[in-house]
Amino acid sequence: MPNTKNTRLTNEKTSVLVRNMLNIEDTRISFSEEPFQKKRIKGRLANHFTGTLRDTPRCCPCCGCVYETGQIIHYGHYQSTIQLIPYQEVPTYLLLYTQRFFCKHCGETFSPQSSYVEPNCVLSRPLKFAIAVELKHKISMKDIASRYFVSVKSVERILESFYSDTTPHLEHLPRHILIDEFKGTKDCEGAMCFIISNADNGKIFDILDDRRNFKLKAYFMRFTLKARRQVKHIVMDMNASYNVITRELFPEAKISIDRFHVIQQLTRAFNKQRIQVMNSLSKSDSTAQKDYRKLKKYWRTLLKKNRKINYQACKAFPLFQKKQVTESEVLDYLLSISPELKLSYDVYQDLLEHFENKDAKAFFQQVEHLPQSLNQTFKKAILYLLKHKKAIYHALNYAYSNG
Repeated sequence: MPNTKNTRLTNEKTSVLVRNMLNIEDTRISFSEEPFQKKRIKGRLANHFTGTLRDTPRCCPCCGCVYETGQIIHYGHYQSTIQLIPYQEVPTYLLLYTQRFFCKHCGETFSPQSSYVEPNCVLSRPLKFAIAVELKHKISMKDIASRYFVSVKSVERILESFYSDTTPHLEHLPRHILIDEFKGTKDCEGAMCFIISNADNGKIFDILDDRRNFKLKAYFMRFTLKARRQVKHIVMDMNASYNVITRELFPEAKISIDRFHVIQQLTRAFNKQRIQVMNSLSKSDSTAQKDYRKLKKYWRTLLKKNRKINYQACKAFPLFQKKQVTESEVLDYLLSISPELKLSYDVYQDLLEHFENKDAKAFFQQVEHLPQSLNQTFKKAILYLLKHKKAIYHALNYAYSNG
């Protein structure tokens, strides 16, 4: 055991100063006149404090023998290295010598416990609390671990201790629910996770580590029928399996398709046709290959809403022979490459305009009366929206959105 002679020579003024600096409320911890030194720990240069925890026990915690009887004697010191909150981006540690006692009556040894650190733990309570606060923000566990010089597993354990899982109230569900899926971590049970949010306050209601139907059904069936009947609105994507299970579990709820996914369906369909046009161009024709590169480079111009196209400002566009042209002229040239693409573009822009204006009647009138000569792949993707006609009507009539 290291010699603790110097640590016993405590200085009251230094002890008060160091305790205030390290935010130690336990007055039993004292420090000598020179409590600080720079020391290399775990390959890093670290701040190193040395202190002593002294206390006179009232009795033995094992057998209850009173200290005044002379059966309890001093039995050396117990040494522990406690990690503190880093100071100026430098790891900081406290080497704490704790007085050990021996009970002659029962033969057990024991030491006083400090509120500054939990029993059998090397991380101080303030450090754990600081990590718990960081976990409330949008920061990865790996970044938090790097910032506080701890392992990722330590961050996970702190998360479990501070934010333990709670069983939801099985007689209550939000009246308006937002559901979606996202890519989870490797330790999740399913490939995709499932998130449930309250549309009224934007707060997360629960997160499931599996999105498969039998898992969702088992989760929601725990709630009473009365609670599930109280759900009046559900917003989701165009996943057909979700539509089946939500109608079964929530008989009173109106289903809305998230507006983002409707726009995504239109955009992907038109962009897919643009790629088809590019691949149909002859590779042996130099002019066709120039058109290929233009369609590839200016795909954003084709997907942009027509009212956002610039019709006035002229500038140099690469691949247009360094001519000063407007964005509208670039768009006109791209559409002139394929009449079929031009027809799809007009339909695409009309649907975007109707959807932005929340004119559900005009939107579906356009979908139901598509031109016969329209590209079949693009047409099939647009007609798919008719399967969710009622849900898209709800999306345009209600303000709820997963965004």
